[in-house]
Amino acid sequence: MINNQYDAIVIGGGHAGIEATFSLAKRNLNVALITLNKDKLAMLPCNPSIGGSAKGIITREIDALGGVQGIFADEAMIQIKMLNTSKGPAVWSLRAQIDKDKYSDIIFKAVKSKKNVTLIEDEVLDLIVEDKKCIGVETAQHGKLYSKATVMTTGVYMNSRILRGTDIKNDGPDGEKNSSILSKNLKKYGFELQRLKTGTPCRIYTDSIDFSKVEKELLDKTELCFSSKTNIKLDEQTSCFLTHTTAKTKEIVLKNLDKSSLYSGIIIGVGPRYCPSIEDKIVRFQDKETHHVFFEPETARGDIMYINGLSTSMPIDVQDEMIRSVPGLENARIQKYGYAIEYDAINPLNLYKSLESKIIENFFSAGQPNGTSGYEEAAAQGLIAGINAANKIENLPSLEIKRSDGYIGVLIDDIVTKGTAEPYRMLTSRAEYRLLLRNDNVDERLSKYAYDNKMISIEEYEAVNKKYENIQNKIEELKNKYVSSKSDIGIKYNVSNGQSYLKLLSNPAVNPKDILGEDYPYINEITIQVRLYGYLKKQETAAEKMVRLENLKLPEDINYNEVENLATEARQKLEKIRPTTIGQATRISGINPADIQMLMFYLNNRKK
Repeated sequence: MINNQYDAIVIGGGHAGIEATFSLAKRNLNVALITLNKDKLAMLPCNPSIGGSAKGIITREIDALGGVQGIFADEAMIQIKMLNTSKGPAVWSLRAQIDKDKYSDIIFKAVKSKKNVTLIEDEVLDLIVEDKKCIGVETAQHGKLYSKATVMTTGVYMNSRILRGTDIKNDGPDGEKNSSILSKNLKKYGFELQRLKTGTPCRIYTDSIDFSKVEKELLDKTELCFSSKTNIKLDEQTSCFLTHTTAKTKEIVLKNLDKSSLYSGIIIGVGPRYCPSIEDKIVRFQDKETHHVFFEPETARGDIMYINGLSTSMPIDVQDEMIRSVPGLENARIQKYGYAIEYDAINPLNLYKSLESKIIENFFSAGQPNGTSGYEEAAAQGLIAGINAANKIENLPSLEIKRSDGYIGVLIDDIVTKGTAEPYRMLTSRAEYRLLLRNDNVDERLSKYAYDNKMISIEEYEAVNKKYENIQNKIEELKNKYVSSKSDIGIKYNVSNGQSYLKLLSNPAVNPKDILGEDYPYINEITIQVRLYGYLKKQETAAEKMVRLENLKLPEDINYNEVENLATEARQKLEKIRPTTIGQATRISGINPADIQMLMFYLNNRKK
């Protein structure tokens, strides 16, 4: 039953909206989730996958913080693998192919099962604002709905349009209804809007593909999964397939470049640097004759393939030519053509680290309207915005994850401190402490944040503490236990007397199972800690130095015009961004060490 008063309202039922809703509901608050189409919750309008390089670690962090993306991904996965295993553990990351229909269905049922969540199919037209505080929203069908906090998670739906060549439709992804009015009303409150763009490739009927011309990926059964709360194992993994564009593809693209929405000047928005369209790749890298193309099944049925690598804004007739120039797709039947989508987003510099707006109190924003790309980045922000909306309602401190504790902390700090002129994608290279932010230790890094913010129980928190206590006890045991040169392991590894098991484990040539046993549950965690000990300590020391700067709070009422000897650029940017700590101030583009010294001098004098 729909009321007109809720504790919290979430605008949008995508990946950010689902995390915000579940985090608020976990806090026993009454939540209204307003979405344009209730049958398309957490839909996967682009690639049918969760995770990837760095992104998979974000999904694991969401799980450690008490979020739900990892749980639902495990329940709907049809393939999963660990990426980058030939490199160091700092960049290991999970990626799963998802049955997109099953994923949305699972989430719809989970939302409907929540007694304190009301699912409303409607369009939000405006905020209800009094004294610069958001007290609710105005909807097209249900009128005014009131709340103590509101979280905007509108994805790419604000004032969106779909583009294929000169064909333009004012729709959301997959021809869904868009939100045509909300962003215009945000502008009247003082939000800075920016125009961004993303895109998606064609989908092909699987029975029209010639698989003799492509390379099949073969994966064994696995026990990998995202969530510590599921015990799902894939006994059989669905295959993806690899092919490539050709010289003919390149010729077709270059010949028709003026017909592309992107290159004809129709598109205003800035696209994602790290997920370009095929025409963008061919123009940027004209020395390359071919580019990889992957066939990814969209569901367990396998009847439709997502053609990863052929994202485009070309008109349909040109797409037909391009598609059939790719090996394996000569006789392809197209289920859906690719398109570009352009949409409104706000400037994330308008947000605090809590993801609450600096312009309107009690109004939070998460996901693609903050200038990010990706399901994982969206879900992470939705989780943090939901937790902080609950904290605001309950008069508790906001949650801010340090850069040295999570990719989620890096993501949010980057967008609210530096802003972004293009869709922001998380990369391992963005994290200066990435050796600390590994796939294997998400629970150790984030369980205290989760417990302090009522997202996990005391039993779950103590279980994590017990796990790492056991790991440290095992390390001490190995340190004080010595290998006999005559033992089986001593003979195998040619060990001289006086060497500890810990020292032997630190040797990369040694199989950890020979020391810890086949069934020891924390082999990866211990092996990484032992073998990277020196490197980890170095990063921990660097992180501790930055934490000291993060603990130096900047007063909310600071007037930067009173700070003597600040450069003009520094004064302007500090006034606009309003960093909360000295640490955050150091990361603002254009702020130099001399400016930080002047700030520190001002703060010391102010204390006196």
